[in-house]
Amino acid sequence: MATILSMPKWGLAMKTGLIVEWLKHPGDVIQQGESLVEIESEKATNQVDAPATGVLRSLVVPEGEDAPVGAALAVIAAPGEELSDKQVAALLREDAEVKRQKAEALTRQRTTAKAAATGTRPRAPVSPGGRVNASPAARRLAQELGVDLTTIVGTGPGGMIGREDVQRAAAEAKAAPSEETEEKDVDVDGIATHCLIAGPVNAPRVVFVHGVGGSLTTWSLNLPALAEQFRICALDLVGAGSSAKPSTDYSVPALASFLARFLDALGPDWQRVSIVGHSLGGAVALAFAASYPQRIERLALVDSAGLGPEIDRTALDLMRSQPTRENLWAELTRFFAQSGLIQQALVEQLYQQRTLPGAHAALVATANAAFADGQQHIDLRDTLAGLNIPVLVVWGDADAVIPVAHAQEARRAPQSHLEMFAGSGHCPHIERADAFNQLLRSFLEG
Repeated sequence: MATILSMPKWGLAMKTGLIVEWLKHPGDVIQQGESLVEIESEKATNQVDAPATGVLRSLVVPEGEDAPVGAALAVIAAPGEELSDKQVAALLREDAEVKRQKAEALTRQRTTAKAAATGTRPRAPVSPGGRVNASPAARRLAQELGVDLTTIVGTGPGGMIGREDVQRAAAEAKAAPSEETEEKDVDVDGIATHCLIAGPVNAPRVVFVHGVGGSLTTWSLNLPALAEQFRICALDLVGAGSSAKPSTDYSVPALASFLARFLDALGPDWQRVSIVGHSLGGAVALAFAASYPQRIERLALVDSAGLGPEIDRTALDLMRSQPTRENLWAELTRFFAQSGLIQQALVEQLYQQRTLPGAHAALVATANAAFADGQQHIDLRDTLAGLNIPVLVVWGDADAVIPVAHAQEARRAPQSHLEMFAGSGHCPHIERADAFNQLLRSFLEG
């Protein structure tokens, strides 16, 4: 069966993407996971992998043109599958109709959530006698499922509510998402902590923790995919990004304690979470798991610190140097195996963050606390080995910052899985975003 490649959503605010270059052409045989197209958004340029193995049958959007998020970009025929032009056109119409219906369902979910929050509800059509216009079967099912018929607009003759309308309303209520993505500052013992929260309000909680020198924007290519089915929160750790930068303890144990207090400030729904940590954020996540084992569901570590003493001195020296655009560009080359991903927009974004008042001092303090003298000074290997929760360890096999050999520590954890990403550096969640997102979703689903 044919597969349609759609415009990805990189960053929760992304609306459109520009097709920079098709890396394959109609008639080419492609393998699942093979780079297929280079796309540019406002904040990132990245390559998108083929979602299936087959033959590239048709390009819907040519190079140099924009397309909205979710729009069909190409059609991939299954091996041995022959598709006429009419069949391709029919597939694209069907795909557009499915997406239209999903968009309408999402609108209904948001309307229902907003109505519940404000105490107002849309009224269903009523019969001349004043009763809600619903079939007897729909009434029985609504009573069984606890669905309020007055909140449903029927799709039957004359607006009558049927069983399918009730079933749809029950499913939508169960998975009702938050009204909008929320970006805000949370007070953590007087420290303004910047974070982004999104996803279905009743879904499992997942927290994303960035590494030294990073911020929540580290996860821009991952959050939209995960927010479809999880309640996600990405934060700027104290001293990083848009969070406050006080003179304080920036050691890994202190950052783990800060993370716990941050989750306390978010409220009781965030008392038990899964954590995804990158680099130093992985060490913070491990330290959190050691101190608060009852609060962690699952743990994903991406090229994590804390699993051995070695670390790249050059990268650390560049972090400690003055944040000029030239130094930042050189620093980023240590983190990526694919130098083409280092765009000027990324350098500029990092420059704006690193030149905020107090940012450089906080970065140096954080780096020195964990990596003084070019060595890692926190050893969490025994912590990892002692975890009795599911652990996913992801590593780029071309990581020049933290040795790939450290990934083998994952084998000591009783419920661990190690995944190596070929051709990726220290940031496989960026360099292989699509594959990483699929892997992480599968892991978090259990």
